[in-house]
Amino acid sequence: MKKVTDDYIEKLESVDKKIIIKDEGLKITEDALLLSEFVKKKLDNTKLKGDIMEGSGILLEIGSGQGIISLLLSEIKTIEKIHAVEIQKKIFEYLTDNVRMNNLENKVTAINEDIKNIQGKYEYIVSNPPYRKIISGRLPEDESERISKYEISLTLEELFIQIRRLLKNYGEFFVIVPDERLNDCFSYIYKNNMNILEMEVNRYKKRNLIILRGKKGGKVNSGINIGIL
Repeated sequence: MKKVTDDYIEKLESVDKKIIIKDEGLKITEDALLLSEFVKKKLDNTKLKGDIMEGSGILLEIGSGQGIISLLLSEIKTIEKIHAVEIQKKIFEYLTDNVRMNNLENKVTAINEDIKNIQGKYEYIVSNPPYRKIISGRLPEDESERISKYEISLTLEELFIQIRRLLKNYGEFFVIVPDERLNDCFSYIYKNNMNILEMEVNRYKKRNLIILRGKKGGKVNSGINIGIL
């Protein structure tokens, strides 16, 4: 790793990418890696039908941070464009630097905006959201870390409202949360008339990280595929 003032550059060997990491509590996390791997596995193997042909799908990432997920997903051939939305100006600058450093300007568009102000419709939406409740302990001193990890700028309930608003009909979403927020997610998803297609349980340290794959529109699912890793 090469030190750059208070930050460092880490090479992502598996995809031949590099990322500048802000050295204040916003390092590459296991949930980001798990979510990226799951999405790549599903979309790389998807046989797209109708008007969504190979290379024509547009993916939206909500809360991109420094861009780790968007960088990893840029390898997916069925995705033509990725819109990476990050509300924090300071972190957005890292995101744009990482996109530029990896020569991904034609694939990944970095957007510094509140997701509630974004317009358009997307085939896919991905998010590793700030899922910690404000009342769930002492908040970090660093503002970037607070906003990235806690429900300050965006709550889980608001996230699923925005997912429903921005997804095309029959579009899919992918979200990762710890098991203690799973019941909340189920409630918000069904409240917004969306369906859960699949759930993957990843055992990580003292908690489970749950990846939810869902869909807007179509028949209400009679069962959910559950994988435990």
